[in-house]
Amino acid sequence: MSSGHDHEHPHHHDHHHAQGPEGPLGPSGEASVVLDIGPHAGALVVYTDEDLAGDEIEIRPDGGPWLGAHTAVRARHVGGGVLYAGVFGSLAPGSYELRLKGGGPGSFELAAEVAAGSVTESRVPAPAADTGTALGPSGRLAPAARAQ
Repeated sequence: MSSGHDHEHPHHHDHHHAQGPEGPLGPSGEASVVLDIGPHAGALVVYTDEDLAGDEIEIRPDGGPWLGAHTAVRARHVGGGVLYAGVFGSLAPGSYELRLKGGGPGSFELAAEVAAGSVTESRVPAPAADTGTALGPSGRLAPAARAQ
């Protein structure tokens, strides 16, 4: 089991993640992430660009409160290449919303549907200013821009 920062907090509590003098967490190796999926749960992999490495992605059930459940974006060495992603290894089936932890300037909003017994893959959209992605009246991504 890795001592890295891939973990979720289904309950609320205050804590700090110290990133010693080395900086952000290092990359994870192949097959170093454990998923707990089956009839009771699915998993979610959220791909990002390299510039989000070390940041934390927060998740909540669609429309629910932000309680701080999160995972870190890390370099993932897969098949001779590098991908940047956060992994939520076990989630109840349902609809979820994601953002950079704490929201605020520079954050994103993403919707994902998690099914039992499977791994859902989503991608953080490029910033709206870079892609022309339209935001709806609530400031949320228009339905066509949402990942499934």
